[in-house]
Amino acid sequence: MSSPTSTGARSMPVSIQPLEVSDIPDCARLSAAAFARDPHTLVKQLGQQPFDMFDITRSGLEENLKRDNFLCVKAVDNQGIIVGHANWVFSGGGQKRASSRGTGSRGIGDSESAVAGEEDNKATELGKPQAPANAAEDVRDPIERLHALEDADMQYWLQNIVPADTPCILVVGLAVSPSHERRGIGTALLSHGNTIADERGLSIWVHSSHQAYNAYIKAGFETRRELRIELDDYAPRPPRDGELTMAALAGRDEDGRWGRYVIRYMERKTGGNRGN
Repeated sequence: MSSPTSTGARSMPVSIQPLEVSDIPDCARLSAAAFARDPHTLVKQLGQQPFDMFDITRSGLEENLKRDNFLCVKAVDNQGIIVGHANWVFSGGGQKRASSRGTGSRGIGDSESAVAGEEDNKATELGKPQAPANAAEDVRDPIERLHALEDADMQYWLQNIVPADTPCILVVGLAVSPSHERRGIGTALLSHGNTIADERGLSIWVHSSHQAYNAYIKAGFETRRELRIELDDYAPRPPRDGELTMAALAGRDEDGRWGRYVIRYMERKTGGNRGN
């Protein structure tokens, strides 16, 4: 899943380079810092089982770099510091990354999606409610219930929304250092993937976090499915002072709730946004 990220006018030059094994610890730390600003991730860390974004990113990158159908890159500033990273998977039709890694260039994302039983909390595909399998009815730990529901809905997306018989690219993850947000780094990473997709005539799909939505819209993606999560339905406790909530992210007064988190499944057609 794409991490919380945004772009703005104060852009900085970055070089998009192949991600190497030696870069993994730095990229994992960067992702952990980025997701520390994500209320959904904060809630998931309240479960009985550990949910560590550093370990999730580290293990994911270690596996992805071994596979021919994954493309992993880093954004490097003029001092050689990694300020962002992204990876994509080529799906269907035997597609693989470019033969030369010098072209610059956990499951999908971290499964940040869930569906509850309330009408406002159902998944919607182009506005039509769709309920995934109730895979977690008997799970007592609310965070484990959230994980199980997310996994079921992720599978629904992959099996029913993403075309099974058409080659495409999926954004597996994208993260920008919190200290370098609004500097055009996310845009540079997305543009890199978009260029490769256009060269191959492929559409791109992404499981976007709440905060990354606008960046993907600007990059030509359209929403194909929405999932609205009432975080307080799953959190074992209310937020404490200093913990980031959805209200705080939106610049609103705190209301003692974690708030509603919206996940978007999005598609960018080859050549840019060409409608439905």
